[in-house]
Amino acid sequence: MQLAEERRQHIIDTVQQQGKVLAAELAQRFNTSEDTIRRDLRELDAAGLLRRVHGGAMRRGGAEPSFGQRQDSDAARKHLLAQALVECVRPGDTVLVDAGTTNLAFARALPDGLAAAIVTNSPQIALALGELRQTRVMLLGGQYSAYAGAVLGAHTVAEIGRLRVDLAVVGVCSLEAERGLGASDAEEAALKAAMLAAGSRRVVAVLNERLEAAGPFLIGPLQQVDQLVLEADAAPALLERLRGTEGAPEIKLAGKVRP
Repeated sequence: MQLAEERRQHIIDTVQQQGKVLAAELAQRFNTSEDTIRRDLRELDAAGLLRRVHGGAMRRGGAEPSFGQRQDSDAARKHLLAQALVECVRPGDTVLVDAGTTNLAFARALPDGLAAAIVTNSPQIALALGELRQTRVMLLGGQYSAYAGAVLGAHTVAEIGRLRVDLAVVGVCSLEAERGLGASDAEEAALKAAMLAAGSRRVVAVLNERLEAAGPFLIGPLQQVDQLVLEADAAPALLERLRGTEGAPEIKLAGKVRP
């Protein structure tokens, strides 16, 4: 217990001194698992001592890292999720792709011609797909948010409302078995809800640290998703709870071969 208390105090001190910490670096420093560090960060966040963000934590009241800053973090993990997302695409699909760094990795992994068309609200994703010749790429309009790396707002939501696509690939800030899908911003929550409504099939990929994190704005219940793509080392107890939810989506573990 004493070691855990010392570790958490060190995390608090580092956040106060440096403004932020990364879960992967803390796990290496303390020779422990990232799951242990994430549990520490959850408890410290709940106590009001720091604020959990994607990949780590920061001093309360500080600015969240930008899209560009998030883009290169956890690249190997996002690549595995991206490969699993590619497997969800059927030949000839029209795919609506939400902004986000994991979805950007998905766009970079997408073979030319697998999808008939990609529609996205992310200029970065549109640029990543720019060399494709057999797949049409369409960029939605709206007001650009540098933090989200996306166009947002009423105009974008209205455009999505006129779409009917085969597959919607939607990013979330949090996922809870009971409460559902969450976002950190009301405008993003409205846009993501519209994307889910536009898809005949809906898939969401989630890094471990976003599981059971409480996003302040609800996108919708878990039942609005057909398939969840999670990391292969996601906590077994959480997987059991997700699978036990009434109307739960199929769960695909990235990087893990089915028996």
